[in-house]
Amino acid sequence: MIARLFGIDVSGLDAAAFLSVARNVYPLAALAFLICFWRSRRPSWLLLGVLAANTFAWGITNYPLQRLYALGVGSDRVNNLAYVQIAAAGNSPLETWQVGQSHLGSGGRPHHVLWGLVVAALSGWAPERVFTVYAFLPLLMAWAVVLAFYFSLGRGGDASPWSGWERGLVAGGATLLSTAPLDFTGPYGGAWAMTFLLKPNHALGLAVFPVVLWAFARARGWGGRLLAALVLHLIGWAFVLHLAYAACGLALYALLSWVGGREERRRDVLDVLVGVGANVLIASPVVVSLVIGRLQRESDVFSTLPPGSSHALEATMRAGPVFLLGAWGAVVAYRRGDRMGRLFSTQVLAALILWLAYTGLSLVDMVEQPDEMNYWVRFLFGAAAGVGAWNLVQHAPRMWPGLPAEPSRLTAIAVLVALPWTLPYWWDPVRMDRYFKGSTIPLDEDLRATGEFLRNHTPARAVLAGDLPFARWAAALGGRRSLLSAVGTIPSDTQRRWIVMGTLFQAREADLVRAAAAPYEVTHLVVTPAVAARYGVSVRDLDARPYLRRVFTTGDPEREFLAIYEILPGGS
Repeated sequence: MIARLFGIDVSGLDAAAFLSVARNVYPLAALAFLICFWRSRRPSWLLLGVLAANTFAWGITNYPLQRLYALGVGSDRVNNLAYVQIAAAGNSPLETWQVGQSHLGSGGRPHHVLWGLVVAALSGWAPERVFTVYAFLPLLMAWAVVLAFYFSLGRGGDASPWSGWERGLVAGGATLLSTAPLDFTGPYGGAWAMTFLLKPNHALGLAVFPVVLWAFARARGWGGRLLAALVLHLIGWAFVLHLAYAACGLALYALLSWVGGREERRRDVLDVLVGVGANVLIASPVVVSLVIGRLQRESDVFSTLPPGSSHALEATMRAGPVFLLGAWGAVVAYRRGDRMGRLFSTQVLAALILWLAYTGLSLVDMVEQPDEMNYWVRFLFGAAAGVGAWNLVQHAPRMWPGLPAEPSRLTAIAVLVALPWTLPYWWDPVRMDRYFKGSTIPLDEDLRATGEFLRNHTPARAVLAGDLPFARWAAALGGRRSLLSAVGTIPSDTQRRWIVMGTLFQAREADLVRAAAAPYEVTHLVVTPAVAARYGVSVRDLDARPYLRRVFTTGDPEREFLAIYEILPGGS
């Protein structure tokens, strides 16, 4: 499953031609669905259609691939896979691929903990099965977002004005309208692909978000407030930035309720104070750690907005009519006056305010992942566009008396009008996805074989030392930890680890090498030409050391190669 999604040989497939045919099939299939839907009176059919459209987009993108999507094309997929493989191999989900380092340490990423645990459980704690699970996780996360919006919005505690038809449009808008045809020309790419396909762990936070709205809308008394705080806390373990975005939306909800003089303003403010305040108390050590890590990191190109970016327009007018329809939908939801409507609309407004505030943060080099903020805005405005569309079609029969007034047929009209804007109608990953083309090329055979060796012929608790760039690949493909890595958070004891590394390669006394390896439980050495040059050793030299045994080699030991040595225990 590292190679092909469905186990079908696609090496001779013309990806561009295949995708062209798929784009022609989609509107025909959608029209056939609408013909059936026209006669239906159940909104669940709309929900099935939204799920099917997301499945279609996922399927046509993955079918032509000869490796796991984005694996080795950029760094995100390799890094993310490395974290989850460590947990799947039976290590603590708190641990990164650098042995002894925690995700909860300074500069760490606590949201990797929950994701690693989820993926490890789905794979049955088997690194080999992680590749199969990971290929389907984007689809599962897209479904989760659709289902979360559909079922959460209709259970707001009040006499809910959110009909099933509207909720189906909201779920469809959040996923299928979150990306516009020209997004690939901007600095951030399309929200759907960059979230579901590339970072399904972030999509998990998006799936929890509607549940947060549900919990706060239904909060009654202290029990309900604590439940809302717990669900809000969960979104932080899914993706910590989504927690920050949602908390800002909740604060705006409470502020507008108080300033507006609403009858239930005291309840609204107390709900938010308890929910957000409890999370501040619980998560403060982690938040402080993240802030310290961010302040210690030197400003770089990622600390400012992309040069030449028309920032105010990226998440707004670039979306075209979806943004305008979403803005209207947010107004409609707020005017209803129900708690769910006000919670939903203030989240949309808060997202827009945060996006505009990034302009000021960029001036002081304090922007944090503007791409994720961009995607958040686009998903929320896509969802709000579903509210706006439902409002417009409800009023359409008054303007055009000939139109049918049945909800199912009004919804069908809305879907038909929106069809050209939905993702599968125009999606062409050959041109629009920066990770697609590289993913149609098979993974390097030596790299694949090395990962297979590590999974099948080294202990699950093995720790490698040596080539730093290979460390994350050892984790991503083999589920094995390393002493040091070229990528990742710098351990607090880095200097000591470098001393251990030098001893392992340069010392010739077996007891000295074993003593150096023991604190970090290093079991294997990884040698490449770069390592050999750094420490003045060669394969022939290492082969002659009786306490080492070469167990794997790729390439030519005299030129380009990768060799793995086992450190033999005492008495061997």
